[in-house]
Amino acid sequence: MGNLVSWPFNDLLLAECAPSSEAGELEVIGAGLSRTGSVSLHAALTILGFGPCHHGAVLFRYPSQSVALIRALNGEPTDFRSIMRGYRSTVDIPLCNFVPELLAAFPNAKVVLSVRDSPEQWWQSMGNTVVEMSYPSYRISVWPVRYLWLWGEVVRLMLERKWDPLYGNSGRRVGIQNYTRHEAYIRRIVPDDQLLVFNVKEGWEPLCAFLDVPVPDVPFPRTNDTKEMRRNIRNAMLLGRAAWAGIGLAVVAGGYWIGHRV
Repeated sequence: MGNLVSWPFNDLLLAECAPSSEAGELEVIGAGLSRTGSVSLHAALTILGFGPCHHGAVLFRYPSQSVALIRALNGEPTDFRSIMRGYRSTVDIPLCNFVPELLAAFPNAKVVLSVRDSPEQWWQSMGNTVVEMSYPSYRISVWPVRYLWLWGEVVRLMLERKWDPLYGNSGRRVGIQNYTRHEAYIRRIVPDDQLLVFNVKEGWEPLCAFLDVPVPDVPFPRTNDTKEMRRNIRNAMLLGRAAWAGIGLAVVAGGYWIGHRV
């Protein structure tokens, strides 16, 4: 990928996530957790005219959003209308954990809760991808690369400040329960007439009916990107380690230069 700011992540997805000055207010809030078909839903909402659609991957291109969300996760007052300026919809983490705040800012928005076939299926994917980015091994590896470290910090704080109080800790047994607890939480806080519980396997019909738009004459996008996500995490850690190596070489070279100047 030619753009270091987007590498090691999907350039096409990042391009589709770019905010637009022509976008109106936020109309659709994706409340589904990561690994519930959010990339497919992102593509579907874009096809239906609800783009630009915010996705967690955009934080790699716009680190200022990570900074704003870190402040929000730390309990600081946050202007979500400002964060969502330029977007008509949103999916995936971290914003799926800010549904009450987004509804307060955009009370007329519709909420789509994307789901998997089972909590176990979700956790198998989530635990092997996104959760890894909260681990010290990832965060230490990518520390020299600011936009990567900021994303890991967002994930860590999301688990600590959002998941733990609402769903319990992120260990495997409770991690599986987090899925059902999140679904119950969203059902509780969102009015029935504003909520669609949606499995991407259902295709266009329920989504289009809920959003009151015609069914497009194209297949529903179906993306299973677990392998790509794991590759992205691995590449991020490699980039971080390369940066650490560069720092080490600079220190050695500086020491050598100083030693020969004395």
